Amino acid sequence: MKYGSVFAVFTTATASLTSLAAAQTSDPGDLPTGDDADFDLEIVDVDVELIDGSTVPMYAFAHAGKPPSIPGPILRVKQGDTVRIDIRNSSSRPHGFQILGQNMSAIVGLAPSEGDGEDKARVEFTATKPGTYFYVDGDNAPVNRVLGLHGALIVEPANGYADGKVRKKPMPYPPGTATTNMKSLFTALGEATIDGKPARFPGKPWQAGREYVWIFNQIDPVMCRRIAAGEVLSASEFQEQFHPRYFTINGLCGMDAAHDKATCPTGHVGEPALLRTMNAGLATHCPHIHGNHVFVLTQSNANGVPVYQQDIYEHDVWLMPPMMIKDVLLPFTTPPDLPPAPWKMVQEKYPLQYPMHCHNEISQTSAGGSYPMGLMTDWEIEGPLVTS
Repeated sequence: MKYGSVFAVFTTATASLTSLAAAQTSDPGDLPTGDDADFDLEIVDVDVELIDGSTVPMYAFAHAGKPPSIPGPILRVKQGDTVRIDIRNSSSRPHGFQILGQNMSAIVGLAPSEGDGEDKARVEFTATKPGTYFYVDGDNAPVNRVLGLHGALIVEPANGYADGKVRKKPMPYPPGTATTNMKSLFTALGEATIDGKPARFPGKPWQAGREYVWIFNQIDPVMCRRIAAGEVLSASEFQEQFHPRYFTINGLCGMDAAHDKATCPTGHVGEPALLRTMNAGLATHCPHIHGNHVFVLTQSNANGVPVYQQDIYEHDVWLMPPMMIKDVLLPFTTPPDLPPAPWKMVQEKYPLQYPMHCHNEISQTSAGGSYPMGLMTDWEIEGPLVTS
């Protein structure tokens, strides 16, 4: 498999899973507009090839007529938009659809399509608070969600900025509802000096679109095969008997994730990036980044709504229980162990690659112990400080 591809998958049409990069950068011209749906999604059965070459049956979302992906394609809207999503079920079983944290009626028990193109359901809602949200198949939760039917809805602000002393700085949240400390952090990004002293975050302000979506999940091949064979399990039975052997980030493991451009943050010193981190699975994860600390900006509440954080600290590790969503800022500052120029470096030369891995150590493995082939990826500093 070529690095950067998501799981290979074969449906009855022998389609391949697309990469998350392709899923999140779909040409808007490919999507219907006007009275038609803003997004036309399809649910399909897929066979997923794992990092060790084994194959398991799962489910996946796809833009209608496009290759499926696990996680599903990223849906982007703006606050205040009226959003219309059509759902067609091309799977062999009934499924549902809902977006947690948005004011909408969930689709439940959508029967398999008969292939005439008419048997689809629509959800319509007004996009609310900017941030990151889960869309999932909520039927028989958490079974269908964990078996692949999950993805990210991103609500962007109509006008996102923080007031700097000289100019307004881009920010992925509206200034009217962002907390004081959120605005202070984004205002500080790209400042060379503050009050005559060297600034903490020299370089560039955060730029709209400079972000990465990380969706964590776990796979139990035995459970996948049991459900594909027709076994019906309650939520409690599924959770009690679920024993994951694969731990994924954006549907990828280990080296595949580290070589995926949509998953591996890259940039120069002074080019901060937003990480939208989400946990679709049943295991609690503790992501840890080498080289930089991160700042947690939002944390989802029990209803899936982002809560903007007033107390913003540097985090070496941030906790991600099941269904948690946290937006975090990776500042791309100079790593503290990097000697300053003009010291002649012997080993530490750009580009610098650092790992992100989970401190729930079992998740670093796949297939019962293959290390480091689990929930981990790289991030890369391509070069020294850049200025705006």
